[in-house]
Formats: sequence, structure tokens, C-alpha cells
Amino acid sequence: MRLAIFLIFLALALRLVAVQGFSNAKYASIGTAEVTTSEDLPALRGGIYDRDGAVLAMSEPRVDVIADPFLIHDPQTEASELAPLLGSSESSLQVLLSDRSGYEVLAREVDDPTAKKVAALDLVGITQQPDSERIYPSGQLAAALIGSVHSNGSGASGLELLYDDLLSGRNGVATAQVSPSGIVLPGSNHTTGPRQGTGIELTIDQPLEYVAEQALGAEINASHAKSGIAIVMNTHTGDILAMANLEPGAGDTIVQAPQNLALTRVYEPGSVFKLVTFSAALQEGLITPQEPFSVPSSIMIDGSVFHDAESHPTETLTATDILAQSSNIGTIEIAERLGKESLAQQISRLGFGTPTDLDFPGESAGIVLDPNEWEPTDMASTPIGQDDAVTAQQVLDMVNSIATGGVMIQPRLVRALVDPDGSVTSVPEPAEHRVISAFVSSELTTMMESVVQDGTAVAAGIPGYSVAGKTGTAQIPNSDHSGYISGAYMATFAGFAPADDPELSAIVVLERPSPIFGGLVAAPVFSQIMRYALHRYGIPTSPGNISGGTATAIPFPAPTKVSPAQQASAAH
Repeated sequence: MRLAIFLIFLALALRLVAVQGFSNAKYASIGTAEVTTSEDLPALRGGIYDRDGAVLAMSEPRVDVIADPFLIHDPQTEASELAPLLGSSESSLQVLLSDRSGYEVLAREVDDPTAKKVAALDLVGITQQPDSERIYPSGQLAAALIGSVHSNGSGASGLELLYDDLLSGRNGVATAQVSPSGIVLPGSNHTTGPRQGTGIELTIDQPLEYVAEQALGAEINASHAKSGIAIVMNTHTGDILAMANLEPGAGDTIVQAPQNLALTRVYEPGSVFKLVTFSAALQEGLITPQEPFSVPSSIMIDGSVFHDAESHPTETLTATDILAQSSNIGTIEIAERLGKESLAQQISRLGFGTPTDLDFPGESAGIVLDPNEWEPTDMASTPIGQDDAVTAQQVLDMVNSIATGGVMIQPRLVRALVDPDGSVTSVPEPAEHRVISAFVSSELTTMMESVVQDGTAVAAGIPGYSVAGKTGTAQIPNSDHSGYISGAYMATFAGFAPADDPELSAIVVLERPSPIFGGLVAAPVFSQIMRYALHRYGIPTSPGNISGGTATAIPFPAPTKVSPAQQASAAH
């Protein structure tokens, strides 16, 4: 008996030694966890600013009002007191307060004055948790580009999503040990403060973005277009100064497109793509700007008929005339000299089929056919802007590379990071590489000036400035790959100014406008936006041109009716 008792006490002693000597840390941790509470301290999301520091997105401190229904003794009375403060109905609050759970959110993102009124009620079972609200001071301006956040504050789309890791910051945490009766134990409080997110300074110019959206929206209404895109870029830096994405709303209203069409939508570009063909042919010395070509109205290739926009007798056109008048047949003749491999290489060299360095959520690389799979007719359709699909930004990058003297500069949307203390750190300059020679760029610029002076885009002209550019009017393919949608077109104008010393480039694209031609609907919008931008940045007028307008008095003329003769001259 004594031996048994001795063995029992020995076992207990050994167990006590094991617990206190070897496992004390483990059990202390378990004990602490039983009485430790923690609360997340959300970090304020970093701001988004325009290039001059104007706030485009910011977060303000808010609180969520939380209820523990297990502690609520009179749901009806408390609901009647809270309803007028929280802007909710008594009945809905009473349901939440009666739910047999320990956690119910009564209201999110409550402002400070309201939070103080709720606290003053001193209701048992009602607490508040820190939160924040994302605010966009400029409303929906550039909304498709800036993006949005989820209800929990994380990035949901656009730049808010792309830079979510930077903008989110780091949450803090407050911990304390609480007795079983709910009393915080003295000296047990510990707080790790949140770190506010890093802000981003965009290349976007808020006033120019506003003007671009106003001009684009007016044309969408006037031409009954289904959507519109306008982008303005600094020729030398690749900074995107405006990126508008709009569509019609109810009545005559214009609303932001649900996504950034400038980077996510692809379309067959039409005649603006002829710049690929011309740049390659000039680069290889296969044509000169004044070389004459005999151009018929139509030709047949492998059983398919290709024709110019307007029927005409066989005529002699220089290469410059072919570009200015946007002759399909003349361009096909030039492409025949160029050949499939050289054309395909130039398409790739100019960035088509590859996404930009913007890395924007949902950005498309476009669709470029493998030249090894081309049909005989592709050697006629591809040079004039059919078959391949592109984004508006890719087209603008190509046009901008002509403006820079042949150097492709990657576009950028963010130029600096803004630390919580307000210090600003510039981001690296965008990459660049040569795609055509400076001499060919100069030749092509002069040819593109003729498009605006007396070609298909006279409406793109700007008083006091030389303008170079190219139009495009392209049918919209059927989604089932069965040809094109009857009467449905994409209208484009892309160009730069001043042509003699380029500073700004821009593109305007309209979906299914009426009239359909880029020279009649996209070119005038380009003129209005570019006119404002040139004056805003104090860019001198071109030699030999008559100066016109000022930055504070730039009219936005009402759309005018178009005569059949004007339609013919603006074809493609």
C-alpha cells in the first residue's frame, strides 16, 4: 500500500517538474491566449494624385458600428435610438439586434460626428471599430483608369488594383489581456500602429482629362456612338496626360465606361494602320514620298475584290497622295513591294501583339496573325488595317514613335511615389528604343501633314499649329468570325502637334458613330483636345501659321451637319 502511494506521489512530482520545468512556456502561452484580445487597426490607404498634386482618390478615417446581440436586452428600444443616427430603418436594425450571434455590423464607414453621437448613447453591446472610406473628390473623372476598391478597402480594378500593395499600407494591431469579468489587466496593453499606404502621383493632368472627357462626350452624343476613347501623351516622356473612356448613359448623359477601353479593348484599326506599311517601305528604301503609282479603283486577289472607299478611274498618285487620300489599292501596291516577312517584322517592331509596360489589369496585347498562316488575301487586308486587332494605346505608341524621330517610348501612368510623410520619389524613366530612322520619321511626318492639310483629316487642323496624323475607318468584325457587322464601324484619328517640333500626341476612337468616318468624327475631337493642351502647356505656334485662340477661350463648337461631298473626302 505504501509503495503504491509512493509511486503515485512520484508520478505527480515528475509531472509537476515536466510542466513547470520543461513546458512552462507552452502552458503560459495557452493561458495568455485565453485572456488576450486583439483588434486590428486598419491603415489609411495611400492617395492618388494628378501630376500637379490634385487629389484624385483619398481615404478618410471612419468607424463601423458593431453590435453583440447576446448583450442586447431591448432590441426595439436600441433600434429606435440608433435608426435616426445611422440612416437605417428601425425594423432592419431590430432584426440585426435580435439575431442570436455575437457580431453584427449595423453600419459601415460612419463619419466622426455620427460616431460620437452613437457613443454618447452609451448602449450596452454596441461598439465601434476603426475603418476608412475611399473618396474620389473629382467624382467619376477618369474613373475607368483610376479604378475602385472593394468594401473591405482593397483594390478592385484599375490603378487601385494594380498598385494595391503600395496603396494598402500595413495594418496595426492593439492587444490587451482581459480578466474573465472583462476588465483589462493593468500594463497588458500593447499597440503596433498602422502604417499608412504609399500614394502614387500620376502623369494625368486633371484639367486636360476634364477637357478630353467633355469633348469626347459631346461627340459621342452628336454622332450617337456606342463608346469613345481619347488619349493624350507627352511625346518626349511617354507621360499619359489624359485617358478618357466614355459611353452613353440614360437620355443624353455620358458616363464612364465600365473598363479602361484604351488598354483593354481591341479593334481592327483600319487605315491608321497604313502607317506600318509606309514606315516599313520607306525604311527599306522601296518607295519615296513623291514616287508615282498607277492606282486603279479596285483589284482582285485570290478571288476577293479590294477597292478604294470611292470609285474612281485609274489615276496616278504619289506615295504621299496615297497616304493623304488613304487609298487602299495604292497601299496594297506598296505592300506588294514590301513582302510578307518585312511587313510582319514591322508590325512586331512597332509594338503590335505585345502589351505595353503599363501592365494595366486586363490590358490586351492585341491579336496579330502569324505570317506563316497568312492566306493570299492577307497580304492585301493586313497592310490596310484589317485582320489584326489593336488597342488604342498601341496605335498611339506607333504614331508617337514617328513624332520622336523614330524612337519608341513606352508610355507611363505613374511618375512618382508619395510617402506618408509627404516626400516624393520619382519612378524610373520609361524604356525606349529605335524603330525607324530619323530620316524616315521626318519623311513620314511630312506625308502625315498632307493628311491634315488637304487629305482625309482637314478637321484635325489647329489654327496656328502644324498637325500631322492619320485617319482610320474600319468595319467591326462579327464575334462569330462570319465577316463584318453591316453598317458598324470604328472611327479613328491619331496624330501629333506641332508637326515641325512635336510635343504632344493624341488619339481619338469612336465606336459605331454616324457619320462613320474618322476624319469627320474623331479628327474634330482631336483638334479640340489638342488645341487646349497646346495652349495649356504654352507650346509656341508653328512658323508660318496664324496663331489662334487662348487657353481660357477655346470654344467647343456644336457639331455641324455633313454634306455628301465632305463625307467622300473624309473616307478612311
